[in-house]
Amino acid sequence: MDGVNVKAFLSADEICSLRESSNLRAFSMFAFNWVLIGLAMGLVANWPSVVTVIIALFIIGGRQLGLGILVHECSHRGFFSTARLNDFMGQWFAGVAVLVPINFYRPYHFKHHTSTGTTEDPDVGNIAQYPVTKASFRRKIMRDFSGVSGMKATLALLLYVLPGRAGNAVSLGVNSQDIGKDSGWQMGLRNYCQVLAFHLAFFSLLYALGQPWLYGLWWLAYLTTHPFIIRMRQIAEHGSMPMLSSKDVRQTTRTTMAGWWERLLFAPNYVNYHCEHHLLPTVPSYRLPRMHRLLKSKGFYKGSEAALVEGGYRAVWRLASAG
Repeated sequence: MDGVNVKAFLSADEICSLRESSNLRAFSMFAFNWVLIGLAMGLVANWPSVVTVIIALFIIGGRQLGLGILVHECSHRGFFSTARLNDFMGQWFAGVAVLVPINFYRPYHFKHHTSTGTTEDPDVGNIAQYPVTKASFRRKIMRDFSGVSGMKATLALLLYVLPGRAGNAVSLGVNSQDIGKDSGWQMGLRNYCQVLAFHLAFFSLLYALGQPWLYGLWWLAYLTTHPFIIRMRQIAEHGSMPMLSSKDVRQTTRTTMAGWWERLLFAPNYVNYHCEHHLLPTVPSYRLPRMHRLLKSKGFYKGSEAALVEGGYRAVWRLASAG
């Protein structure tokens, strides 16, 4: 819990209640993400134009992050009521869709929690550079929207993440963990086959609906809007904080209050309540808003203003380019 005594702010009963899993809420969040993806594709199918394509790319890119967040939630095994259900849903209805298998993500992400901001943190390279100059930030965004960032990330996912190999996973950070007995070609073959099976089914469904070309929207979003949205998420969570590493989570991790359109794009599935998540990682994301209200009412954020940004992701943008 990063050196913060959570019991100074939350009672044992409150902690127990916050940790309670709800299969109904978990299933509904999975359904909501996929319904939004379907609606975005349906928008383009029914009213094809440059405007609707751009809207769809942002919605799909945001929901691709949303699926990544669902992998993240299931990796903590508190989203659904059983480990088996977390593993199955996290892998088949989120992970393989975005090329991030849960068997890679879980140990990788555990390292992030235990070593936040240190040289052992696989994510530290993505946030240590901020704030940057406005010119540098513009160049980063141009690389995102041009597909350069997306191509690098996709190659890294194919070469390092799917087979569970140590190496630079780009937007996921550097994975320096021991490869282990289950990694290498056996893990890679299983993950590649599952990814192929999912995407064949995805394409086949669109083909059966008479709209196979919509499948291209998935990958276009994955290479353009998705990297930009991931960048904003990374900055919002740990970028431009007072410290990279600290025993006090409020010095390293930020919660960003977001409007409805920001939740649609940059903060799906309550990922913006990141300080709360680092304080109690086993709380499922659908209970984080309540946890935030409890903590705020009990003075958790007093004297730690950097840990709570009320101005949304526009404020995060300013923080990131203030160098």
